[in-house]
Amino acid sequence: MKGCFFSDPHFREIFNHFRDGIFIADHNGIALWINDASTKQIGASKGYVIGKSAYELEEEGLFTPSVTKSVLEKRETISRVQTSNNRQFLATGTLITVDEDYSEYVLVHVKDITETVRSSLKLEKAEAVIQYYVEEIQKMKYEQHVDDDAHPRLIGKGKVHEEVMDLVKRVAKVDATVLVLGETGVGKSVIAETIHNQSERANKKFVQINCAALPDSLIESELFGYKKGAFTGANAKGKPGLVEEANGGTLFLDEIGELPLSLQPKLLQLLQDKMYLPLGDTIPRSADVRILAATNRDLGEMVKKREFREDLYYRLNVVSIRVPPLRERREDIIPFLSHYMQHYNQKYERSATLTNEAIDTLQSYDWPGNIRELENMVERMVITSTSDVILKSALPEKILSHEPFHDSGFSIDRNQSLPLYLENIEKQAIKKALKEKGSTRKAAADLGMTQSALMRRIKKYNIYPK
Repeated sequence: MKGCFFSDPHFREIFNHFRDGIFIADHNGIALWINDASTKQIGASKGYVIGKSAYELEEEGLFTPSVTKSVLEKRETISRVQTSNNRQFLATGTLITVDEDYSEYVLVHVKDITETVRSSLKLEKAEAVIQYYVEEIQKMKYEQHVDDDAHPRLIGKGKVHEEVMDLVKRVAKVDATVLVLGETGVGKSVIAETIHNQSERANKKFVQINCAALPDSLIESELFGYKKGAFTGANAKGKPGLVEEANGGTLFLDEIGELPLSLQPKLLQLLQDKMYLPLGDTIPRSADVRILAATNRDLGEMVKKREFREDLYYRLNVVSIRVPPLRERREDIIPFLSHYMQHYNQKYERSATLTNEAIDTLQSYDWPGNIRELENMVERMVITSTSDVILKSALPEKILSHEPFHDSGFSIDRNQSLPLYLENIEKQAIKKALKEKGSTRKAAADLGMTQSALMRRIKKYNIYPK
């Protein structure tokens, strides 16, 4: 994080966008960066503040008392009412540890409360905003390891995401047919576009067609085009198809399992010989096109039921990439929430935030609609929320009624309460993960929770990582 983030224009734009003050210091309390709102709050320029210690700034009266100093001394999240420039502020500071290099930083969020009496609800909002900032900083640290040409919508930092991205990078380098598998809403089209963007065909067209979106009678003419007069109602000049449009580039066939059986031999010919025949024509044409396909169906079972050609299946399935559903990569749910909250807040000029309780509830939900469902939920909440603080109670009913625990037939000591039993189970699981994984980041990923949530539980149970 040293220096590179503070000179990054995206970093500056994100943090300067907030009306509240942001102050970041290193492990010695030396000011590394402040946003524009913070300079207005304290009445001093960035050049004056950056490079000075929190102790010096407190002595000069810019921060009274210094939250940064308290955080470094007590090594826990601290909230204080500060006085600066004849105004009062609610300052919440937290200690951030970056696992990659074990560096520590203090991030302080400062809200002007001179004109407003802070309620407990607004304090919770400040804490939620801090958690959002922590996740963003951790995500930025991770993203510096991602190639510059990586697709911006490919969000994730867990082991499962890394494995998928590693396979994407490897198959992008070769000109092979790829079959992308996964449930509805997991981002199969994004994976396909990323393969194209990282391939040698990146400067050519990426053409996409959804095989389920068109009636059987139109798919063939859309794919292969037609010669003039090929059928009644056809364009008098004929029409080139998507194969011709994608020539030299990539053709992505989404929902390939819905391709009619009658059309599958023509696609097989294109895959085998790079040749195709437009409707009404008698002379085959050649096409230098790479085929990528995606489906949420089990093509192997369709082959057994004679609903899909076996030879086409094997031609498509040269390399397959399975995109896991969100329930198998829960560590990526919060990065997705952060991304879409920021996107739709900016789009609709809102400043909505999720409380910690709401975030925990969303992370335990199974997301049957995956990323598409999550994005739609966030957009709806940002639009309809009557408050900038989105509470757990404001979440959709189907999420609130979701029961994450299933009957497993276990029994507990009748002299031990269920909450105490569950706490002991959680404590032992955390100790085991810390011992096996060696870092809080890896342990959190293994447990299916965020690093910040894990750190709260470590503090709660007085666990000392070895």
